[in-house]
Amino acid sequence: MCSANVKRILTIDQGNSSAKGVLWEGPEIIDTVRMEGSAIEDLLPLLERGESDGCAYCSVRHTDAKFLETLRRLVDGRLLVLTASVALPVKVNYGSRSTLGNDRVAAAVGASELCPGEAALVVDAGTAMTLDVIDEEGNFMGGNIAPGMRLRFKCLRTETDQLPLVDCDGPVSVFGHDTVSAIRAGVAGGMACEIADSFRMAGQMYGCRRIILTGSDGERLLPLLVHRGLPVEKDVNLVGRGLMRIFNYNVAREQAFD
Repeated sequence: MCSANVKRILTIDQGNSSAKGVLWEGPEIIDTVRMEGSAIEDLLPLLERGESDGCAYCSVRHTDAKFLETLRRLVDGRLLVLTASVALPVKVNYGSRSTLGNDRVAAAVGASELCPGEAALVVDAGTAMTLDVIDEEGNFMGGNIAPGMRLRFKCLRTETDQLPLVDCDGPVSVFGHDTVSAIRAGVAGGMACEIADSFRMAGQMYGCRRIILTGSDGERLLPLLVHRGLPVEKDVNLVGRGLMRIFNYNVAREQAFD
């Protein structure tokens, strides 16, 4: 497979609790599915939309060999599994590339596609919250890892005697007026403050002028960041966008696929 004119690509972003499949036609999204675990049958609605030019996959978990073998057969071998050895269209300035989450790499590549020529802070708010910096050339400059929203709620419940488990849904006030709203305000508001401070430092160090937000809790954090006057843009398919670009980059280089 060496044609650089890839048209239709399936991307799969395997997270800690679920996976997301996106079928792309060029830069446009045809359809998406949410997968629980590695349920290959959840992908069938996308695969039945017509033949794709290939598939790009990344995971924050140990790779399920059986799932990948089945997926490889379904896409006629045109499968790229993002690992530390896969060629990238950007440089990664990270001391331990082998331990750098491939979802962080793909999100950074996706952000560089959204804002070419701009430095940005890339925030992926999922089970963990990552805050990564790309420079004006789209290169990955490093970042931070913090607990995500659900982990923070869970920790308050499990590590205290009397605090309840609070879910993510519900209004977030500046200051809580009861225990539940106080926990929600502390957790969500605290995360927004972390992002704001990281953005301030990224601006000073790398000239970042934009925040690119993704992840399952991005929708909850977006209004808090907007309220703080931060220049934030949300893309729920940022990792998939990056995987698509990495796939096409390797096709153009005539690289072998997994």
